[in-house]
Amino acid sequence: MADLFSNKVNRESHNVLALAQDLGTERLEWVSRPTEIEFGFNNHCNLVCVMCHQADGIPSLQMAAPKARDVLGQVLPHALHLTPSDASEPLMNDLDEIGRLCTEHDVQLMMYCNATLLTPEAFAKIAPHTHRIWFSIDSPEKETFEQLRAGSDFEQVIENIRWALPRALELGIDVAFNAVVMEPNWHQMPELVDFIADLGGTEIAMQELLPNSTGYEELKLEGVVDDEVYGAMVEGVKQRAAARNLNVSLHLHPPFNGELRHRPADPQTKSPLATIREVHMDSLAEMHPGFCAMAMNYVKITPDGKVYPCCRGPEELEMGNVLEASFEEIWNGEKYREFRRKMNTADYPEVCSTCLVLTGPSRFPGLKAKADGK
Repeated sequence: MADLFSNKVNRESHNVLALAQDLGTERLEWVSRPTEIEFGFNNHCNLVCVMCHQADGIPSLQMAAPKARDVLGQVLPHALHLTPSDASEPLMNDLDEIGRLCTEHDVQLMMYCNATLLTPEAFAKIAPHTHRIWFSIDSPEKETFEQLRAGSDFEQVIENIRWALPRALELGIDVAFNAVVMEPNWHQMPELVDFIADLGGTEIAMQELLPNSTGYEELKLEGVVDDEVYGAMVEGVKQRAAARNLNVSLHLHPPFNGELRHRPADPQTKSPLATIREVHMDSLAEMHPGFCAMAMNYVKITPDGKVYPCCRGPEELEMGNVLEASFEEIWNGEKYREFRRKMNTADYPEVCSTCLVLTGPSRFPGLKAKADGK
């Protein structure tokens, strides 16, 4: 493991320099490789959440184990984080296989978990390999929570989190919470800050709803909530976060977006390379504000082999399929080169120009006007 870690340090040092050069010279063929990998062995989930495309009745998918190992063998040597899901519950994967692959490639898990299946047995399997767990809590109220996440048991989820959170912290695993902000729950966000603090949480990300499902029109805030009223809610979040000493990331539409840091970063980390990488990525995102920060470093591969440059995985941004070509061929293939050209010239795909991941940060320079109204 010591030799593997040393190799990983050297490879990551070269990789981050290569990424800086890729961005700085506006290369279309990139020397760098992604270090944040979202790979769904399957797309299975135990819940049906209204904000997710699972609610649209998507077909069940699973990549055969030999092919999955082959694909991960192509991307994990450069990776620092693996998120083993596809808008799905990661604990429904083969956790023994995930652990073996993490050990083999010196990769840490980034888990986005609904906490329903977080049994002591499951926790014991992921804990040695996990850098950070995000618990999805969209409401402090049982009725709203179970309405948004059909099939969930609010009391069981909270019991599992109360059990797991202190054990995770003892093992050096970062724990954070995330909430999707939408019409049914937006007004509950200040109360959610207090609720998370009472659970022992220290960090929460609030992500405004993205158009990931056909239910978007009924759930969106645009045109439903007046900005003055919405702003009062956000101010309530800020006040409660300050009072409870909570860090909050507001991935909301401008001018309500931003970062509220009330706690210093913990210098002790289970994954030092990944922590340093986050600092590098923040710097590169500031230096290249028109290039999507996620697309700089992130790759999503679905169980049917499709490759995307971001977690949303919209059809328009499919870059290729690892069942038909190697990842290396896709990474610098025609579609990826054209995607990078669009990012470099602010000629954004429609799905990107309406996405808060790109346009939400205060550093974003704004959408470039297209000639002749095109």
